[in-house]
Amino acid sequence: MDTHAFWIGEKFPDFSLKDDSDGIYSKADLLGDWSVIFFYPKDGSPGCTIESCFFRDKQSKIESLGAKIIGISADSVSRHQKFKEKHNIQFKLLSDPQNRLPKKLRLKRTLGFMRARVTFVVDPEGVIQATTTSQFNPIKHVTRTIRQLRKLTSN
Repeated sequence: MDTHAFWIGEKFPDFSLKDDSDGIYSKADLLGDWSVIFFYPKDGSPGCTIESCFFRDKQSKIESLGAKIIGISADSVSRHQKFKEKHNIQFKLLSDPQNRLPKKLRLKRTLGFMRARVTFVVDPEGVIQATTTSQFNPIKHVTRTIRQLRKLTSN
């Protein structure tokens, strides 16, 4: 069982974070479209690079299912910019250095220190419809999310 399944059917919490272009991205920006929101520990770490690049490689598939991708970590805006440029990532990366959103979502750290790797599928009304948690299998987040989106959007 997914350790964050208790969120299914709940509204995604309010937030307002800086994005990789130093703009502000908030919950209001989610509304109207399906969203894939993935929390990851750190730009440039091996697992996070694999996960982000696999989301990048499957971005057109996810968008064809009507969803946009948003990545969130504690990294700074400038670190996100460098990470995106290095790996040709085209979706938004949000900076949450104080981990306010993971705290609101009660995302647990792995081994007490590693930031959570959790993916949420959020519907156009801002309601969480699916989650994936797998700290050590970043590719699972992408493949499972695509299956979840297909089922949820009947595509």
